[in-house]
Amino acid sequence: MTPALRTARWLTAAAALSSATAAYLTATGWYRSAAGVVYAAGLLAWCASREYAIARRARLRAQLAERKARGIPIFEAVFEVVPCCDLSTHADGSAHGSDCLRPRDPDEELHAACCADGFVSRGTTHDSACPTRMTRSNAA
Repeated sequence: MTPALRTARWLTAAAALSSATAAYLTATGWYRSAAGVVYAAGLLAWCASREYAIARRARLRAQLAERKARGIPIFEAVFEVVPCCDLSTHADGSAHGSDCLRPRDPDEELHAACCADGFVSRGTTHDSACPTRMTRSNAA
C-alpha cells in the first residue's frame, strides 16, 4: 500500500464521518454548524480523490517500469486503465498535462490545421475556402 493510498483511505473515512456528523447536526437543528461540516466533508472528499489519483498514477508508473524491465511491449491498452491526467479527464482526451504518461498524438498538428494546403505548406499557403488564410511569418 502506497502512502498516497493510505492517506486517501483516511481522508475518505474522515469525509464519511464528517457527513454523518453533518446529518446529526441537521437533525438536531444546528444548521449553521452543519453547513460548515458539510463544507469540510466536501473538502476531505476532494482531497481523497486527489490522493486516489496520485496512487493510481504511481501504480501505473510501476507497472510500466516493470513491463519495460521485462522487455514486454507497452500497448496503448495500458494507458486506458486509468485516465492519464486530470487535464485529459476534463478535456475529454483532447489535451494532456505536463506529467501525463500518455504519448502525444502525432497527428495533433494535422487535426489543428485550418486546411490541407496550410498543413502541407506549414501555414504559408492556404486553400481558397480556408477560413483563416493567415500566413505564418515563421514558417520554414
